[in-house]
Amino acid sequence: LLHKAYGLADRENGRRMTVETGSCIGSIVKPITKAAIVKLESEGKLRLDDKLPKFFDNVPPDKAEITLQQLIDHKAGLPDIFGDDYDLVSKEWVVEQAMKSPLIGKPGEKREYSNCGYSLLGAVIEKVSGLPYEKYVNAEIFTPAGTPRIGYVLPGWKNEQLAVGYEKGKRWGTSLDHPWLPDGPGWNLRCNGGMLATVRDLHRWFDAILSGKVLNSEGTKRYADMSIGMHSSGHRMVSSVGGNGITNSIYINVPDKRFVFVMFTNVDEFESELVFMEMRPRILAYLN
Repeated sequence: LLHKAYGLADRENGRRMTVETGSCIGSIVKPITKAAIVKLESEGKLRLDDKLPKFFDNVPPDKAEITLQQLIDHKAGLPDIFGDDYDLVSKEWVVEQAMKSPLIGKPGEKREYSNCGYSLLGAVIEKVSGLPYEKYVNAEIFTPAGTPRIGYVLPGWKNEQLAVGYEKGKRWGTSLDHPWLPDGPGWNLRCNGGMLATVRDLHRWFDAILSGKVLNSEGTKRYADMSIGMHSSGHRMVSSVGGNGITNSIYINVPDKRFVFVMFTNVDEFESELVFMEMRPRILAYLN
């Protein structure tokens, strides 16, 4: 129906936004990490009901019953994040903070959004696969989907290919203008956010993961069951959003109607989530 870019990717240099401009997809990285966990499960290398002591040493008693499924569902009772997205902290540091920080809820009881829970899932992926997180998802999740341009450092994105973010009218820059470790962002952000992509590739990736091009039949069903929920409109829907208050991304898929909405924005006063909310009545009228 529509695949188009609007406005400027870089105001100061007059560079226009195009459909090939890359942007930070924020927390839409979480469905990618979830897919990697499901793939490892489908290969018999882990189970979603496995508990933290299987993968980490010296797990304190209050966290010993936390399962991978609870991490995926944000029901582990873990805090959200330990500092800033761009703090250059290691995997080991984040794991240590997660283990020693008090829980904010009893595991399994209620949903408490936790970025660090997904960083722990990334650490599990590394331990089980024997590969760094990005190398694993690039080889096993993105390449089979035909979307190797999604990622941190492996796709080789350059600043001039990315949308510059603007906060209150001031240049915030791109993700590459902010501190990263040599192999990607620090572990406050890694595995839970911060990857770079185009809207086309994000659409292609979800299409591939939901249609069985990446996971085997058992894994595809497991992933779909975990990802497709019933919306208040009465439609089954896959949805994911990501943003840092400056760049913003949204993915909406109504599989029974073959309708997908993907949008990236790079200014804080014009977020894709808000655009979708304004368009939602017309979209629902179209779907109905």
